[in-house]
Amino acid sequence: MAEIISLGVHTPTGLRYLIAEGELPGDPSSELYSWETYVFDNGDGDVEEEVLATKSCVVWSQGGFVRNVFRFELEGEDVSQALLTSFAIKRDTIKESGDAVEWNGTSKSISKSRSGDNVTSHHQQSKAGARKGSSERALVVCLKSKAHVHIVDLPFEVSKVFPAPNGVVLQRKAARAPHVPPTPQIPAVPPNSFFSSQLQPTSSYLQSPTLAKSFANKQPSRPSPLSGKVRLSPLFKKDALESAEQDADENIAALYSLTDPLSDLGVVTYSIQHPKPRLTNKSSSGLSVEFEAIDNGEQAVYISAGDELSDFNDSQSGPLMLIVTTNHDLRTLTIWHAWYVEERTLASLLEQRAAHKAAKARRRSSFLSSIGTGATTPAVRPREGMRESLVGVSSIRLPGEPGTSHTAAAASRKPTRQEEEDTMASQMDLDYQPGASQQAARESRRISSLNADIRQSQYNPSASFVAPGGKRNASFGGPGDRRSFGHRKSRGSTPGSVFSTSLAPDDDLMELDADDEESVGSILRHVRATFDAAGAESVLGGAGDEMRRELVVRKLHSVPLSASNSTTQLSAGTIRIVTHRDVSSHGGNDESRLNIVIHQQQSGEVISVQVLVKQRALWPELSTSPMVAIPLVAGEMKFGTCSSIVGLRSGRERAVLLANRGVVLATDDKAPWPLPAQAPYKMYSHQDQLRSLANANIDVGRNRTLPAPPQDLLRLIHSGANGHFDELDRNGVYHRRQFRFTPNDHNVARILQVCELLLPSQHAQRIRGIWCIAHAELVERPEKLAGTTCDKEWVALTTAISSCLMHLVSEKARAALTLAYVAAGKATKPSSAPLRLMEHRRCLGASTITAWMDSSRGPPRLDSPPNSERDKLMVLSAALANELSRSTSVRGLSGTPLQLSPDDGIKLLLGLHVLREEQKLCKLTSSSTSSRIIAAVIAQIGHWLGLPAWSYQSGHYYELEGATEEDWAFVKSQTQHVSQMPLMDEPVGVYHWFEHAMNVQSKERYPTLEVIAMLDRPMSKPKQEAAVHMTERIAALSDVLEATSGLTASSVITVELMARYGIDSAMVETLPGAIAAPFKDAIMKCERDPPTSWSSSLLALVGREDLISHASNTVNSGKHNVVAINSSRDVQTICHALDHPHPTGRTKEASRHAVSQLIFHDDKRLIEATSLMHYNSTQIAECAKQPDWTDAYLIGQQRLKLQWVTIRMVALPPGDAMIHFDCQTPLLTDKFHLPGFSNSCLIQPMGNTMTTDRSGLTEEKVSWAYFHAGASAGLSISRHVAGIDTSWIAFNKPNDLTNRHAGLLLALGLNGHLRHVAKWLSFKYLTPKHTMTSVGLLLGLSASYMGTMDSLITRMLSVHITRMLPAGAAELNVSALTQTAGLIGIGLLYYNTQHRRMSEIMLSEVEHMELEDPDSGPDPLRDECYRLAAGLALGYINLGKGKDLRGLHGMYLPERLLAIAVGPRPVSAVHVFDRATAGAVVALAMVYMKSGDVSIARKVDIPDTEAQFDHVRPDVLMLRVMAKQLIMWDGSEQQITDPKGSSFIGTNLPACYRQRFQSIFSGKLQLESADVPYFNIVTGLAWALSLMFAGSGNTKARDEILKVLHLFYAVRSGADAYYYDAKLARSTVRRCIDILALAAATVMAGTGDLETFRYLRRLHGRTDQETQYGSHLAAHLAIGVLFLGGGTYTFGTSNLAIASLICAFYPLFPTDVHDNRVHLQALRHFWVFAAEPRCLVVEEIDSHRPISMPVTVTLRDGTVKSLTAPCLLPELDTIAMIRTDDQAYWRVTLDFAGNAEHLAAFRRNQRILVRQCPASEAHDSVFSSTLGALNPNQPNVVQMHGQQKWQDILIGLPVFSDHDKADVELVLPPDCSRAMQTDDRSSVIDDRVSLSRSVDGSERDALWNLRVLFAWAQKARDHEEGALRWLGDEVVEELRAKVEERMRHL
Repeated sequence: MAEIISLGVHTPTGLRYLIAEGELPGDPSSELYSWETYVFDNGDGDVEEEVLATKSCVVWSQGGFVRNVFRFELEGEDVSQALLTSFAIKRDTIKESGDAVEWNGTSKSISKSRSGDNVTSHHQQSKAGARKGSSERALVVCLKSKAHVHIVDLPFEVSKVFPAPNGVVLQRKAARAPHVPPTPQIPAVPPNSFFSSQLQPTSSYLQSPTLAKSFANKQPSRPSPLSGKVRLSPLFKKDALESAEQDADENIAALYSLTDPLSDLGVVTYSIQHPKPRLTNKSSSGLSVEFEAIDNGEQAVYISAGDELSDFNDSQSGPLMLIVTTNHDLRTLTIWHAWYVEERTLASLLEQRAAHKAAKARRRSSFLSSIGTGATTPAVRPREGMRESLVGVSSIRLPGEPGTSHTAAAASRKPTRQEEEDTMASQMDLDYQPGASQQAARESRRISSLNADIRQSQYNPSASFVAPGGKRNASFGGPGDRRSFGHRKSRGSTPGSVFSTSLAPDDDLMELDADDEESVGSILRHVRATFDAAGAESVLGGAGDEMRRELVVRKLHSVPLSASNSTTQLSAGTIRIVTHRDVSSHGGNDESRLNIVIHQQQSGEVISVQVLVKQRALWPELSTSPMVAIPLVAGEMKFGTCSSIVGLRSGRERAVLLANRGVVLATDDKAPWPLPAQAPYKMYSHQDQLRSLANANIDVGRNRTLPAPPQDLLRLIHSGANGHFDELDRNGVYHRRQFRFTPNDHNVARILQVCELLLPSQHAQRIRGIWCIAHAELVERPEKLAGTTCDKEWVALTTAISSCLMHLVSEKARAALTLAYVAAGKATKPSSAPLRLMEHRRCLGASTITAWMDSSRGPPRLDSPPNSERDKLMVLSAALANELSRSTSVRGLSGTPLQLSPDDGIKLLLGLHVLREEQKLCKLTSSSTSSRIIAAVIAQIGHWLGLPAWSYQSGHYYELEGATEEDWAFVKSQTQHVSQMPLMDEPVGVYHWFEHAMNVQSKERYPTLEVIAMLDRPMSKPKQEAAVHMTERIAALSDVLEATSGLTASSVITVELMARYGIDSAMVETLPGAIAAPFKDAIMKCERDPPTSWSSSLLALVGREDLISHASNTVNSGKHNVVAINSSRDVQTICHALDHPHPTGRTKEASRHAVSQLIFHDDKRLIEATSLMHYNSTQIAECAKQPDWTDAYLIGQQRLKLQWVTIRMVALPPGDAMIHFDCQTPLLTDKFHLPGFSNSCLIQPMGNTMTTDRSGLTEEKVSWAYFHAGASAGLSISRHVAGIDTSWIAFNKPNDLTNRHAGLLLALGLNGHLRHVAKWLSFKYLTPKHTMTSVGLLLGLSASYMGTMDSLITRMLSVHITRMLPAGAAELNVSALTQTAGLIGIGLLYYNTQHRRMSEIMLSEVEHMELEDPDSGPDPLRDECYRLAAGLALGYINLGKGKDLRGLHGMYLPERLLAIAVGPRPVSAVHVFDRATAGAVVALAMVYMKSGDVSIARKVDIPDTEAQFDHVRPDVLMLRVMAKQLIMWDGSEQQITDPKGSSFIGTNLPACYRQRFQSIFSGKLQLESADVPYFNIVTGLAWALSLMFAGSGNTKARDEILKVLHLFYAVRSGADAYYYDAKLARSTVRRCIDILALAAATVMAGTGDLETFRYLRRLHGRTDQETQYGSHLAAHLAIGVLFLGGGTYTFGTSNLAIASLICAFYPLFPTDVHDNRVHLQALRHFWVFAAEPRCLVVEEIDSHRPISMPVTVTLRDGTVKSLTAPCLLPELDTIAMIRTDDQAYWRVTLDFAGNAEHLAAFRRNQRILVRQCPASEAHDSVFSSTLGALNPNQPNVVQMHGQQKWQDILIGLPVFSDHDKADVELVLPPDCSRAMQTDDRSSVIDDRVSLSRSVDGSERDALWNLRVLFAWAQKARDHEEGALRWLGDEVVEELRAKVEERMRHL
């Protein structure tokens, strides 16, 4: 065979670490540790891993390095086993109830270990993993009673653990060793004895269906052997030598599965199928399945660690899992087919049932029924014959189950032996029931816990671990075991225990194979039935307490083991199992072959079980059905005896090595291939082993070897990557070896794969073996390589190919080859001819160095070598092939030599030709030596096949390709057969084909390997995929040329077709220059302005990665370090910055600060607003001393000023929250700081600092101020921060609840973070009944769960609302504020749901009529604040649904609300209407918002006459005006948008006030109480105007509001108020000013408008006695709105946004900090629902730095706006397109109207990434682009040798002499850190230089390259628009001129 290499002594990688740590002694014995090796495919190849385990430590190593160490000293138990496996990841169960419960997050998981090392960064997302769900690898460490993944307590001691495709499979350790029976043995009870007739639980009376009904749900169970009742069973079943513990242990399952560390164990069960009972009018029945645990006599020796077909399956194939067990008593080995069943939801079952019904209806069959899927629950087997009428029992029909289950063919099949026995037994015993009824109707899918002690269940036969007892076996004897004689044996390895009738062990072997005749259809129905049963039980539950079933097995085959020593216990160490499958073993489209090689250590016998695996759809009638792999045993082969076996892997190839016997390479090998000579052992370890392991007195070197390996090796073990394995000798030393059975040369491996794909299967599997034998021969006799420059692998490959065609060579030529072989064998020293040949080829070969890097090299030598130095590769290979064909070692494998038919030889010829042409399409392989060798091989094959056009004859294709007789010595033979070519009578190159396709616009495809392979036979899907992959370039080019009719389509279509057919940027870069030129030209034409509908893959193809983020945008705030941009850096600015540094404030995020700096770069308005809102810094006040003031009076005035400033300070947090909204990411490991208030004040102009008494600023004194401070801090946390969950909130929870923490909870809820909080933490917050905390938490949870109608949150809110308690409930001990917050929470939770019940409750609370007791005063609960909250909640529930009040019919909602809002007031209920009017008006406004309902608007509007105003509360007038305008939204909005329209406020005033509004600006207005309605109406109109234009920045609306504000401010300042009437009017004006300021700021939200800011600064400066807390609160809210989110946020005008603004900016502000009489202060933060991130930020893709850039915004109505980013945009729904307008950068276009993905991505992230384009693209003319490229103001220009730039030095190289200066930026960009310059893409300069060098070259492919280029350029000029964008017309013409010049000199 190929070669066996010794790699030295192999010891565990972690052994040295454990010795150094003192865990092991210096020279440890192998008994002190155990270790296993694994091979893991990390995507780049196979990586070897090791797991080393001692009693207290586990070391995991990878690739020869220790990756992690796990210690278990504290567990108190020894480590029994450690292994690597994979667990399926269930994304929906990673987190439960908000807790981050991640099983792979513990310290024992290597996926996320405490040290931070990842076992792999991959989740094995291969095509198989993507199909079956992602999985994550984990280390499982098993102790005596624990398994460490996530710590799992085991109820039993583990014997062995096996890795499985999903989790692990555990083998339970038996309670005691098997007992050897005494001599003589006590016989069992005879079947006809007195004991057998006693009434026992196993008797038939308990099996009777009639008796079972009488006992209802009573389950028969076996009595405990230790019970008090005396029975005969212990006497007959036990003797003095047996214990009850052993008997109980025999009935406990032995194999268990663990698929999820957070769930319980599952029993590995086998399934038995039975017919369902038939009804009297039915002729056939369905299938039911019975599950039973595998008998504990079965010991697992092998379990598939993964999918057995994973390396070869396509994406649609099903996985295959095998389990192999041995039975010591029966001396048999059983192979099981295993599969996982999953829990199903009821919805999935119903969906599957509906799909089945639809598929069945489509078949439209009138006489045939569909094949049943089988029952899913155990059922009673029907009686045969006339007894059927007595059973009338039907099974549950489950989803997907048809009415009948058997076709006529299935019904007429021969009954199995079990069915015959059941038939006879049922006729003899009327009460008999078969095995199908021996279980309960439904079994439990899951047990509650496994933490109970299994030892208790061992004495209880009915416990969960015991198999169902009392089963009636199908025999004629008693109810016990049917083995009347001999010692008691286990039930066997199959369900054969229910049909076994043997009296001797030999008969049992027969029964184990009784059901091997099952067809694929019946097996499929069997598997389908298990899925149905599992799905039904997961939904319906079960009646018992058995463990869940997640791994089901089916017996596949049984193999009798050698009985030479029957007393020896079988174990995993005595049986070795290796599965083997090769690539060429595909039998068809849906089947493949697999060999299970079994080695018995005792006898040394090797048996190979051949398995045929068929792929079938689990649900054939469904188009999306998963596939299942169904294995069938095809036969057995024996390979003789050997001492040990091991499976080898090298890449995708697999082999089985038989020690000292041979190697099996293919599944069809009848005998092993011979082994090469054994290499001597090396004592040197490649892992630098400890010197202490060797004798220090012995000279040990790395090349020191031992004699040849002994023939009696102990074991082959530790299979690794690349053919590595260990040989364990008798001394216990592991010798690392490598068996090379695959080529190292990639090209040789590809050619071998081509041979396997094209040749018939009987030949394909032998070609690799012949290569191995030839390679081994050349390794042993290197002198046979004399005369060729090719290495051993190429000679062996040519030999393997020649051996297939030697029968075509004449006898004379064979005789000459024999002489040549003998002569080569006599050579003693290598010839010098190969060295000269190599030098000659080096001169002829093209260099792989980039063209411009090798410009100084001259033209290659064209001299030919002399004939005496011709390469003799063909002769040597043919001679060796001729010798091997006569070798008995090769012929003995099949008996006949390998001979290909001429047709197969032609296919091989075509395949090699296509493979060589495929290499030409890659610049990395086109000029390699392999291309020349392949040409010679093809020419030789063409000569043997009698094809002159394919031979080496002069003038033909391959003679021109280099296969000339001057260079190669060919084997000449008389042609015996003239072949006919099915394709290409003459060789056609890809260049010729490509040129022809362009010239004639042909759609002709170039043949691929797939086409060639399917000329005479079909191919399997895996082979088709492999063939397509090997010629992917030819296939892709054929597809594109066919679709474009020879590249005649437009550039956009061409690029789209490139992406569709797999031509990516990597392929384009490696295509030859001429073939890549059309594609690069199309890419360049689309690069500047690609279509907006393109996907990410298309954008990446054209090099526009800056646009990819807009299609798949994710929020990455704070991900990059962004440097703040300063507008200027002159000397004055720098000096000023030193004296007055810019305060950064609380803008923690650098990215937000940089964007805000760019937005407000002209002045310091943002800094000013930020400083005004600082409530935790020293406040500033002004109190100038007057001339007549004394010092004492001055101090008194200053203290009075300090009190007013303090009132202003406690009103700052709501405004501060708006400015710093969504700006920071907290460090999750630190406590989140909640700042308080400062008690210092700086009094100007004296500069005195005064302090306020801290006792007046406690949380009890200013409770709501601290609440707002906590909310301000919480709202600064970004919405997109991850990790704000239960643990973080509990970590920041104070010991004693505070108001600040309550505000934090509200803020977290408004940002949506409370969705990740566990409900138990919420109850922990609510238990103390802290009012502020309850308000914040209830509102926060409702906001996070807005619109979800979550039942748990509903219950949580309901217990805080008196109205929602049941009748007769105890009085609720909850504050009124908490109940008010509960009402608002219900409104948010049921937002926009129109829930009738909740609407009724809210409406009843608004209009609730109570009888007021004069003695007790008004109702403390249902005040105006409470009723307003009810109205707001009613509005949220039915927001904007006035036109369609579905579900609310009969409630008379508008009538009842109007009755309260505008109806008459009964004298007895005036107090009720006074409190409820505001809530009713607000509810009407929200329900009928934007509805345009004229009737409702007219009714809710203010009265028509001035006299009627006296009967309405003034503030209600404001609300009614606002409500009317919101209802008539469209009409009101048109008034202000009309450019010729008059004043909105003046137009909508009542007629009685219109003239006054016009005249009020001309004269002085006296303050009178009669004007109070006027002030409120005007303010209401201004407020409504601000809501309609919220966040729009409409200057016309702003000016109108500011005009009224200016007027009211003048009236308040100038008018005198000495009387109460005037003071009342002045107070109204003050309140209206606050609302007007907030209205103006709402219109200009986020813009930082200076005109508005001037008014707001004036309002902020009010520090007098008349300015109350509410006025300061309104002014600060206005400032915060004006700079919302630092200028990056603004308000929207959606229904939710308008309703939230009404709630937050309700026009009645509190008089003091504790005032909540009319409005709950917590609702002031509801503006969060209206805030929208609409700030367009442009960033450079390379630096991620925000820059200023002009953009053009096109609205959907056609309006075009020119803005400068960063800037606020209009509402996104009104924008049609956004386009950047900077020529220095590639244009970016976001088409919101044409591409919905752009709009969705922009809503997630408002950042646009731009990339700077080259100077040639940024400028239109050559002159301007040259100036741009030579701009000296570049960031990385370095001066060298004075003034000479280093760019000039490089550009001065000869290779760049013909290029313009404008091209300098393509090679040497100004910023070398750009992504476009750091990737692997070549520039046009590379192609120009390469093509220029091709003109002077002599290679045939290079000249063809130029010819194709000229053809494309001519076609492009004739058919396409414009010039050539990639190369340029002038470059092509220059190349053409050079070619013509060279032709003239020839």
